[in-house]
Amino acid sequence: MLLKILGQLLVATTLVQIVPVDASVFEYQAGVGKMEQTMMSPVESQMAFGTLPEAENRDYPVKIDLDSYGIVTSAWSAMVVDDSSGAVLFEKHPDALRSIGSVTKLMTALVFLEQNPNLNEVVTLDPELDYVGGGRIYLGYFNGVSLYNVLGASLVGSDNTATQALVRFSGLSSVDFIARMNQKADEMGMVQTDFYDVAGLDSNSMSTARELVRLLQEAEANETISYFMQQSTYTITQASGRSVTIENTNGVLQTFMNESPYDVVGGKTGYLPQAGYVLITSIKHEGNIVHVVIMGAESKDARVQEAKGLAYWAFQTYQWPE
Repeated sequence: MLLKILGQLLVATTLVQIVPVDASVFEYQAGVGKMEQTMMSPVESQMAFGTLPEAENRDYPVKIDLDSYGIVTSAWSAMVVDDSSGAVLFEKHPDALRSIGSVTKLMTALVFLEQNPNLNEVVTLDPELDYVGGGRIYLGYFNGVSLYNVLGASLVGSDNTATQALVRFSGLSSVDFIARMNQKADEMGMVQTDFYDVAGLDSNSMSTARELVRLLQEAEANETISYFMQQSTYTITQASGRSVTIENTNGVLQTFMNESPYDVVGGKTGYLPQAGYVLITSIKHEGNIVHVVIMGAESKDARVQEAKGLAYWAFQTYQWPE
């Protein structure tokens, strides 16, 4: 038994050297200590994942390292899901309701775009109508900017004021807009999810790790939202010539997980004191995509490190069909 434990520690140490993440993330539960997550076979887990859309290809990834159960995370809830089959590869409190913070903005963007706005229209932001506190404001007031770039500021920089402006330019009242967000969530099968505002500042806006995977998939299916989610930085120039470069709040984009052979294909962050640090992101490797959800991590850095660690673990632990 002692030799087995030493062998597992050696593997974990080697893995930490290969993958540039915090070593504290890689505390494998290969029979040592208490396992924090319930593991099911991919077939069983997919059957439990009732909110995912039907996939045409039902070939499931096969676990090739049977002694590896995942990694220890500071997050209250965490999940890894295979995109093509819907198989759950890792889960920790996947159905716990938690505040989601600015992840809300993905649903805001979906509802805004379904109003068929002219994204080339030049608009101006008004502090009396659009200002929302919290976070950075990237766009200057009374300075022409395309609706496309207002959406970019919302999704890339998580700008709350830009997000509120989207509601005004949608033609819907705030009440009707939020009602549509909740209606759309129901239509998507996100039956436990509730939205109370458009920017994610209301801690009553809540969801689960399982349902956030569904939201991320829907966002990635939208070409405009998908583009913004993949930008590490995004530069906006307003009518006056004022220019600002916005760094994406999804820190995974600035890591090795966005370099060959990996590719970050989507994601959004959130934070509130009641929510902790939240991150949902999708990573592609050799044509296969996994969706990773981190809810309630202890720090901004922890949510990035744990998302990286879970994605890397999934690609190393499972084998996808040819």
